[in-house]
Amino acid sequence: MDAVWGSGQTWGSKGLAWGSGTRKDLNMPLIHVSLGFMEYKDYELDDFATKVVIDCTANAGTLGTLPVSMTVLDGAQKSFHTALSLVKGGGTDTTADKTAKRLTLLGLLRQNALALQAKPGLTETDVNLSGYKPVVSGSHAPVAVNVPAILDVINVASTKLGFKITPVAGAVFYEFQGKVGNNPAQLLGTVKSTRNIVMENLISGTTYVLQVRAGYGGNRFSEWSEPVTHMCT
Repeated sequence: MDAVWGSGQTWGSKGLAWGSGTRKDLNMPLIHVSLGFMEYKDYELDDFATKVVIDCTANAGTLGTLPVSMTVLDGAQKSFHTALSLVKGGGTDTTADKTAKRLTLLGLLRQNALALQAKPGLTETDVNLSGYKPVVSGSHAPVAVNVPAILDVINVASTKLGFKITPVAGAVFYEFQGKVGNNPAQLLGTVKSTRNIVMENLISGTTYVLQVRAGYGGNRFSEWSEPVTHMCT
C-alpha cells in the first residue's frame, strides 16, 4: 500500500469539488507523497530515513521549512540505527527499545511528509528532491463508464477500515481517496479486487470523507464516487 492518512492532515489534491464528488481540472495529475515507508522493513526504513535527511538538507531552499528539523530527524534515525544494531543477540528489552525508536522515527517522517504534501503547487520534482517518493495519478480525464459506489465501510481493527464497493465492468483496479475536515484529499491506495478491501494506517477517532473510482489502462479513470463519511476507531 502506497499511501495513508496522517493526523489531521491530508494529501494535497488540487481541484476536487467534494460537493459533487467530481474532480475539476481533469487533465492535471495528482501529486501525492507516498507513505509507503510506514510498511518498510527495519533496514529499509533506516536507509530511507538517512536519504530523506540528506536530500531535505541539500534542498532546503526549495522545499522550505518542515515541522521536524533535520537535526531532530537525523537524531531519531541514528537512535533507531543504534537500537537496530543491538537487536541481534539481544533480549526482549532491546527489541522493545528498537520498536519504540522505530515508531518515533516513523512519526517524524510522517509529519514532514504531510507538511510537504500540503505545500501549494507541489510537483513531482519537489517530492523527489525531498527523498520521499511521489505517487502520480489521474493525469487523464475520467472516461465515460459506470462509477463504483461505496456500499459499506466498517472498522476492521484500530486504524483499519474495510470497504464494500460495487464492481465496475472492465476496471483494472480501484483507487481510494479521502479527506479530513477542510483539508485536501489523500490518496489512500489501490486494490485490484472488490473483495476483502482494507485500508490501513488511518488515525483512530478521526472522521474521513471517502471516495472510490475505477481505474483502466492508459492511466484512465471513472468519475469519483459519491462521498461517504465514516469515523475510524
